[in-house]
Amino acid sequence: MNDKLVLIALFILISGLLFNTAYAAVPDWVKNTAKWYGEGKISEKDFLGAIKYLINNGILTLEESKAEYPEPSDSKQELIEHGIKELVEKNNLSALEFFNAALEKDPKDIQSMINKGIVLARQGNFDNAKQLFDKAIEFTELKGTVDYRAVVNAGIIMSIYGDPDEALSYFDRVLENEGSLQQETLIAALINKGVTLMELGFHEESLQYFDRALEIEPDRIGALINKANALQDLHRDEEAHPLFIKAHQLTNEPLGWKPKFVIVKAILGIPGLN
Repeated sequence: MNDKLVLIALFILISGLLFNTAYAAVPDWVKNTAKWYGEGKISEKDFLGAIKYLINNGILTLEESKAEYPEPSDSKQELIEHGIKELVEKNNLSALEFFNAALEKDPKDIQSMINKGIVLARQGNFDNAKQLFDKAIEFTELKGTVDYRAVVNAGIIMSIYGDPDEALSYFDRVLENEGSLQQETLIAALINKGVTLMELGFHEESLQYFDRALEIEPDRIGALINKANALQDLHRDEEAHPLFIKAHQLTNEPLGWKPKFVIVKAILGIPGLN
């Protein structure tokens, strides 16, 4: 099995996308293997063994992948741009290849660190994702500035981990520097601080953060859904109901909202102005 085929197969199993077969036909132990690999609990060799089983038994056939992969002649800038494109399109394994290649050219590239961290987080590899976010923070601090996109992403990781106090410390650090933030970073910090407060039982306090996010972006699904949830938990159903209605009008899957990591799309100039 060549390297490109391996990458395609990994992408297919981790994403749960099986071509020319029904997902139900895949044995439970294979599905678990994909999950364990994403969590870093088993080796790549074990995971590839599961893929070979599917192919050898005719359960899985692979179609040509539309994802792109790095070329030796690509410059760092080209690698980053391709990686961001794959990341936005959720071609996570392909994106990872581009960011790894960019980091080989420049191990201190902040943009690649943060975006690679997002890929790892999507794969469930939260430990290594947070290490990358913290490394990006450290490198920009050494320059006298901070990339707050890394800070808010690290906070999201800690919120997912179930460490709300540390998560809040990251979000507070972002919000204390509101004047230096891009809009997407600010909204992410507001929503995720609200969610963390709600998880701690501070529903009333969480509302002010969802409201601030909605003042900036009135149709932001994460803010709408979580504000509605907080109101419902406070038994303010009449206020929550129209928010659920609006969310449903905006998307068919409003309850599928998940924390949204901040992708670094712009080329870093002054790292602190993010």
